[in-house]
Amino acid sequence: MSDSRYKVITPDVDFYRQMVKCQHACPVHTDARGYVLAMARRDIALGFEIAHDPNPLSTICGRICGAPCETACRRGVIGPEFEPVAIRPIKRVLTERYGPERPLLNLDDPPYPKPSSAELLAEEAVFSPLDGKPELPGEGSFYAYSRLRWSLDVLKDLAATPGRKHGRVAVIGAGPAGLTVAHDLALLKHQVEIFEAGPTTGGMVRYGVPIYRIDQPSMDAEIQSILDLGVKIHFNTPIGQQITLADLRQEFDAVFLGMGLMKGRMLDIPGADLDGVVSAVDLLLNYNLGYKVELGKRVIVVGGGDVAMDAARTALRLGQITSDQAADLQQTTARSEEESESMKTALDVARTALRLGVADVQIISLESWEELPASRFELEEALEEGIQINPRLGPNRILGENGKVSGLEVIEVEAVFDETGRFNPRFRLESERNLECDTVILAIGQRADLDLLGGADDIVITPRGLVQIDPDTLQTTALDVFAGGDVAFGPRLIISAVRDGHLAALGIEQRIQQRKLTNGVIAEWTDLTGHSMFADWTRIERAKVPGLPIERRTGISVIEQGYSPDAAAEQGKRCLECSVNTVFDGTKCILCNGCVDVCPWDCLKIVRLDQIQGDERLDQIVEKHIRQPLAAAGEQTLSSVAAMIKDDEACTRCALCAKRCPTGAITMEAFRFQETLAYERE
Repeated sequence: MSDSRYKVITPDVDFYRQMVKCQHACPVHTDARGYVLAMARRDIALGFEIAHDPNPLSTICGRICGAPCETACRRGVIGPEFEPVAIRPIKRVLTERYGPERPLLNLDDPPYPKPSSAELLAEEAVFSPLDGKPELPGEGSFYAYSRLRWSLDVLKDLAATPGRKHGRVAVIGAGPAGLTVAHDLALLKHQVEIFEAGPTTGGMVRYGVPIYRIDQPSMDAEIQSILDLGVKIHFNTPIGQQITLADLRQEFDAVFLGMGLMKGRMLDIPGADLDGVVSAVDLLLNYNLGYKVELGKRVIVVGGGDVAMDAARTALRLGQITSDQAADLQQTTARSEEESESMKTALDVARTALRLGVADVQIISLESWEELPASRFELEEALEEGIQINPRLGPNRILGENGKVSGLEVIEVEAVFDETGRFNPRFRLESERNLECDTVILAIGQRADLDLLGGADDIVITPRGLVQIDPDTLQTTALDVFAGGDVAFGPRLIISAVRDGHLAALGIEQRIQQRKLTNGVIAEWTDLTGHSMFADWTRIERAKVPGLPIERRTGISVIEQGYSPDAAAEQGKRCLECSVNTVFDGTKCILCNGCVDVCPWDCLKIVRLDQIQGDERLDQIVEKHIRQPLAAAGEQTLSSVAAMIKDDEACTRCALCAKRCPTGAITMEAFRFQETLAYERE
């Protein structure tokens, strides 16, 4: 017989942390709730502080982050308008006004003065709007947002620990992971030198992200702010030539490998060696460095992820549109937009740009429309630009004439995954057909160039061709060498590389000090008397981020223009503030059922104790309440005791239950936490 009891969770600190889903989903645990609601209050200075505190690359992430916070956002499932809060675009508004790029942008809106320390202490409290004003519990800035073990103040406090050693660290690669390592180690007062093989900073953000997706001067300003901490950088210095890894290991206390995956994978099919077959990585690198790239008039991109989209849109920028193509473009756009609206498997925002001129660009992907791994907005803008996407097609062989690509033979795909969900494509026999093209761009993956290791036999390489690391410290099998970013984990989001940098910096700190670091968590609760949400907060629609119209999109123009502060503030009001919780005091409850009746989301239910089932913690709570062992309690005892259960996933924090309660048994309370770092005692 099935157990029909309600399965319940007894909440603890981890539960409440995970309930703030945007923060929990972010690899560096940025308190997105905090800066979104700061933006809603138009406290832009504080919003920037919150966004930047755990993320030294907040300017970059405000423009091109894959935004896992938005994927997790509960606002995306709370209707009637089912869209997550526009977290990433709001971050951009904050960094533009208070980030290092502010002097470069010549913004039309008036400056937003940063509040004084006294004002922050008085006003930084909890961002729960009450008649348009925040609650002020008066406990200072701790309640404003939750801090992490790599927050600026935590690192600076660690750096001030008496008796610490200061070491020298070499960082190979000036990508997101390497820059974050350098940032944190500089704050910890170590001497850091970056060795970059190319002529500039940024790694794959510079070389692999098309210049029309990100404002490069803003990126440069943010990176310079890291170098200004005292970080020395050597450009055009590939490791393995004049300087070897062995040389660095002799000279420095630790070495961090952050060189990324700078080589594209190639297909092992007939014709793959023809002139005109290029990898997406090579195309984007050459385009971003300003080299002339000849692709011809017809291009086919193989792949369905974000890199494939970038490669296709880059190819379009290398051609010129004709009047006939313009007419075709309008037809294709209208048809494709309808298709893109039906795709619900999209991941997150990935900004791209439009172009002035186009070539005939097609994408073939093994996946169906529903399986395409690219970001939804990436797909939408590619379709808007007139790129033809052909799902459920695979490359069979590349055709050529006189050693040059002339076409691609494709074959229909029956299924991409087998019955167990594993990637195992199955093709339809005798379904081959030819597509004419001048260039085939392969966006099927990337790989690392590990020649710089120089045969170091104490650094283990995994079967995937990546550097093996300890996931907690990012230490490799060589105790003085650490690694992070794509070279250790494979291609991932920029914000994941930032997390790698944080973890590696703390791992290197332990290596230099020869002492372990311990992490702690301090949880705090604040009673929000009179808590209420913004008016119509569940009905405000997500607004599309403004962008350049198609006719103004050129090869180098950044398409996404960003929200205005007013628009961003309006979008911030959509936040459900998941860190606010309804807290029940059973000693005051009179079981009137008023809270259950008033809840518009059916979140609450009063049930008998024998109708719920939980873990040992629940049993302990019940035993304490009934004052006897659970095993000794009879059915009559359990059925006579009531319990309040709540669906936190559906709750919108409207506080109607607290307002309805006649005895004050329900309070609305804000949860915050602060992670701590300390050395283990010797």
